[in-house]
Amino acid sequence: MTNTDRIQNVAVLGAAGKMGSGILYLSTLYISQIALAPENRNKTFTIYAIDQSQERLNGLLKYTRDLLLKWAEKNTVWLRSAYRERTDLIENCEIIQEYMENAMALIKPTTRIESAFESTLIFEAVIENIELKTHLLGAIKKNNPLNPWFLTNTSSIPIEVLNAKAQLEGNIIGCHFYNPPAVQRLIEVIELKNGNKELVDWVNDFGQMLDKVMVPANDIAGFIGNGFFMRDLLFGIEKINQLQPEFTFAESVLLIDTLTRDFMLRPMGIFQLTDYVGIDVCSFILKVMNNYLPEELHSEILPELLEKKISGGQNSDGSQKAGLFTYAKGKIEMVYDLPSGRYIPVVEIIPKLNTYLGELPENLTWKSLSGNRDKELLIKGFFEGMKRSDSRGAKLAMEYMKKMKSIGENLVSQGVTETGNHVNTVMITGFHHLYGPINEYC
Repeated sequence: MTNTDRIQNVAVLGAAGKMGSGILYLSTLYISQIALAPENRNKTFTIYAIDQSQERLNGLLKYTRDLLLKWAEKNTVWLRSAYRERTDLIENCEIIQEYMENAMALIKPTTRIESAFESTLIFEAVIENIELKTHLLGAIKKNNPLNPWFLTNTSSIPIEVLNAKAQLEGNIIGCHFYNPPAVQRLIEVIELKNGNKELVDWVNDFGQMLDKVMVPANDIAGFIGNGFFMRDLLFGIEKINQLQPEFTFAESVLLIDTLTRDFMLRPMGIFQLTDYVGIDVCSFILKVMNNYLPEELHSEILPELLEKKISGGQNSDGSQKAGLFTYAKGKIEMVYDLPSGRYIPVVEIIPKLNTYLGELPENLTWKSLSGNRDKELLIKGFFEGMKRSDSRGAKLAMEYMKKMKSIGENLVSQGVTETGNHVNTVMITGFHHLYGPINEYC
């Protein structure tokens, strides 16, 4: 079976979810371009968008259409070349309309898993639940006579576990897109040991055509991104415990969040990032990692927050749910105090924290540096000033930076990935850090 044959019948599981919707768009974008090649004009291509909710599937079509239209409007030169034999298409708007109709016609929304029983390529993007994933993948494998390839978007579950439980015979690969897949360029690729090499090659071609940054990770629970993030989070929680009783729980959370954002030039502090991902999701990832790793990765704080219905995550419109913080127009407004069970306005806490942390060596922020052509030089100068500073904030930041470097280096020594460059690429591309954790700044 050729690669073109392989993508003539594709299924996306969990297509209407946060990750699945982006994966559906990307697979539609990829296949719609392949279908325009002269040698493929007479072939039929189908993408089954499979989800439990028909209502969400209806919304999915609009989401996909809007993204495809934006792409088409930016790529009219390429489309003109692709449709050069169509003399009836004169204006750009006519070419775009033709492309849109053809691309959207590829998608077949359905709530029936049976639609995947004739697919030869399966993208799996359901919730991070081993039992659900293996049940769905196993059902497709059992009922599909075409020996399909499986691409799982798991962010933490070892691929070998899914392969063994669903009896996929090595035809599975970890293809961890970052959220949102339509925008984020990073894909972590987790190759199964002794898996299908043709599948590995196809995934890399797929990513290259979509201009993605492909980073290989070994099949160790959590992989690179969550392997780093979860340990970063646990260290942040450790610092909360060390700051008490000098600071309340709420004060400690805001202090460490401010430190990891402003003093380390990150786009978000560690606890705002935890809210963004979801406290419930982070807790589940830690449980998965603990099942398969020798070290204990655990914190009592996360289960306690979940018991009090403090879960974070995002609403369907993309707005942030309350978690460790509440938000107003995307900005932190209040911070949760676990012992008292109430939210406290940050304006009541900030003066005390500023006095404790002291001033930054330079008035630089992640936002001011992210588009600056001289950012590497400025970042170096910022941390040189931090090392010279006697402020408690600077010293605490340097301690935190050294820990982050150690976490990154340990991911290499533990065999999660082959090089420190892979760790740095994941954190810079996937988490939008200005620099990788394995550096000389500290």
